[in-house]
Amino acid sequence: MSKFPAPGALARARALLLELAPAGLAIPFDDWASLATICDTAWLSSATARVARRRLRLLASAPTPFAAFAALRAGEGPLHLRGTCAALPGDDATAMLWRVEARDDAAAGRALIEEGEDFLLSADDGGVVYVVADGGHLVSTAPLRPGDTVSVFGFADEVPDRTGLASSPHGRGGLLPAIRSGSELPLLLTHARGEPASSARRVPSREGPGTL
Repeated sequence: MSKFPAPGALARARALLLELAPAGLAIPFDDWASLATICDTAWLSSATARVARRRLRLLASAPTPFAAFAALRAGEGPLHLRGTCAALPGDDATAMLWRVEARDDAAAGRALIEEGEDFLLSADDGGVVYVVADGGHLVSTAPLRPGDTVSVFGFADEVPDRTGLASSPHGRGGLLPAIRSGSELPLLLTHARGEPASSARRVPSREGPGTL
């Protein structure tokens, strides 16, 4: 549980996107309200406009091919992967993987409840990646479920392959490619809604409606 963004924080995040996003940049967010989980993170707050623009371009970039991702060293990124979600072997294959909910709490006031689990991502071009939930954020008003198509933004890593999913001559005991949060930028997830990256929703004009 975390505090809901302070009054004006969502409006400032919206203004930052409108100011810094290059014209026509496709940003994969559901609506302005979905920015609540990241409006106070380094994704939308930066020391310089140049850094902020570079991060916004990453959010609109084409996915990294699985083969290129798997060849990266741990810690390289941030980068974009896209694929289909699946529960970890042994977990409930129908259970919700991630959710965000705004709730009124008697002690904390308006609060954000965000719960996420590690899961597997089957990349669009083949290959399986382990998604490490710790520190990550879902930027969506809809929950994440197995079978959903998502874009994941984070840093390359590896985890022990306890399930035998990684291709290894020794079977289990190898390493599985993983994506995780970085020291400054948290892992970010967005629903891809089955659309190619090039057709994601575009940032509206300053006079446009309050949805992306």
